[in-house]
Amino acid sequence: MMSSHAFGQYQYQWTPRTQKIYEAITSLSIPEARTLMSQDKKATASNLIYPLLESYADFYQLFLNENKDEYKRMYPAFEQRIELLEDGPKKSPYHLYSLALAHLHKSLIALRFNKNLEAGLDFRKAFLLFKENKKAYPNFSPNDVYLGLMTTVIGTIPKGYQWMANILGMSGKITEGNALVLKYINSKDAYANQCRNEALFVYPYLIMNFEGNKKKTFDFIEKTGFDFANNHLHAYMATNLYLNNQQSQKALQIVSNLNPSPTYLDLPFWQLEMGYAYLNELKLDAAKYAMQQFINRFKGQFYVKDAYEKLSWIAYIQGDQAKANAYRSNVLSKGNDITDADKQALQNAKKGTWPHPILLRARLLSDGGYQQQALSVLAGKTSKDFDKDADKTEFAYRLGRIYDLAGQPDQAIPFYASAIEKGANQPEYFAARAALQIGLIYEQKNNPTLAMTFFNTCLEMKNHAFKNSLDQKAKTGIQRCLRK
Repeated sequence: MMSSHAFGQYQYQWTPRTQKIYEAITSLSIPEARTLMSQDKKATASNLIYPLLESYADFYQLFLNENKDEYKRMYPAFEQRIELLEDGPKKSPYHLYSLALAHLHKSLIALRFNKNLEAGLDFRKAFLLFKENKKAYPNFSPNDVYLGLMTTVIGTIPKGYQWMANILGMSGKITEGNALVLKYINSKDAYANQCRNEALFVYPYLIMNFEGNKKKTFDFIEKTGFDFANNHLHAYMATNLYLNNQQSQKALQIVSNLNPSPTYLDLPFWQLEMGYAYLNELKLDAAKYAMQQFINRFKGQFYVKDAYEKLSWIAYIQGDQAKANAYRSNVLSKGNDITDADKQALQNAKKGTWPHPILLRARLLSDGGYQQQALSVLAGKTSKDFDKDADKTEFAYRLGRIYDLAGQPDQAIPFYASAIEKGANQPEYFAARAALQIGLIYEQKNNPTLAMTFFNTCLEMKNHAFKNSLDQKAKTGIQRCLRK
């Protein structure tokens, strides 16, 4: 290595072999990719695409499996690779691009392991390097995927932190960011495959989370010809989006049909997703088994509290209060509360109350996309059947949500409005979510003025669960309405 360095012989060569390794990594066939890289190591010591591919492999493995021991061992290598890449030939579009990617990988891992300041600094470096590279090599299209992703994310930084983004020299717009990624997906140039797997991975998330367009998201997923069996990264994305959008059956189908080859990264995440899907069908024993498998095998912190909460619900619905209480004590002591789902699980556990069993069953079925079954669970009930104020609010919200998800928005609105009226000052999320949903309904009906009124109603509610993510959705809704 030293001799290459001394004579300045480092180069960037994207070859059919590096493409094959990239495709293995971004299908989560990471053990296979590592075998290929170790075979090539000596012969390709001067090709800096290899350290970039190692950065990719370490990034996905650490980000998805969150193993603390692996993190301690692997994290320092991100900085070492950055130093190595800095010595690469400056007159190549891959120079700033590789450096930017290495900083982005390091940033996202730092974020995952709660090193937020370091994450912020590396994110800024990555963004500025991608921008500089775009200026120097406007036709180098792989740059657009990551610049597009970061531009969209920066475009939704909450107002209170916008000054910080400005000082750091970062600004972005949702539409511009998403358009850059789509432009790359549709490109047919010489670079069209070089980061295609990742473009196809991030784009559905960008449409769903930042444009808020569910139909466009699932149209894209269903028309793109994804190979979910053999690309586990794409399967991860689709399972996630289907589960979060009331399509448990589709999520379960994808996980059940995954290629089981040992060349893929071993992900406890699949057990978690199966647990959610079974729970949404009220297949309680199957859900319990899958959740338990996730907890036994996962070495990280994310979604652990949420999994224990789901186990506590299963025991509670099955009438085993002692077991439900034991799982709930694990919600308090295990995992972390960085994700909204974990935060909510922790808040519920601290509160010490239990959801009404009828409302819980209706909610689980509705979350899985089983609206008719959910409606039949609530049939014949009125808010008078519930003693607690929070349950009365949830009853109204739940009916609104079921009608909304069943494609009957006009029936949903009065129930949502009732939830806002009943729950505006409660710590539960029902009223704020109801306001957001009415906003989305009026946005769909092409009434941006009324939509913004309800998005603002959502933003005005204080101290409720899921505030960060609901506020972000309301803000992006307002941004969309202002453009109409």
